[in-house]
Amino acid sequence: MDFDALIKVETGLGTAAVIVMNKQCDIVKCIARLSMFYKHESCGQCTPCREGCNWLNKIMWRFVQGKADPKEIDMIWELTKQIEGHTICALGDAAAWPVQGLIRHFRPELERRMAEYSKKNPMIRLRKTVVTM
Repeated sequence: MDFDALIKVETGLGTAAVIVMNKQCDIVKCIARLSMFYKHESCGQCTPCREGCNWLNKIMWRFVQGKADPKEIDMIWELTKQIEGHTICALGDAAAWPVQGLIRHFRPELERRMAEYSKKNPMIRLRKTVVTM
């Protein structure tokens, strides 16, 4: 059963509470897609959710491409901690938890992507070094 089939039979299983993926799925892209969903669904009332979901989405798509700096992994972790538990409804928590799980269980995959991107784009790495000096 896919998501659309679950919706047709009006089951709560289609809420993304449990998502089954095989090893062929791009887990980073899947979590980025979830962050896009939560950004879209945020009503904007709570600042941590409104701003946090926007930043989670932007950073996660940089992770998908490998364009982020490895320091951003810890930064996005801290961002999720500023969202989690600081909103009126549970949407903020729901947005933070998938990103936290990704970092907890797939950090080496994030670091690998960033290393590959830097290796393929040495001028980007050089520019970052010059700017930060």
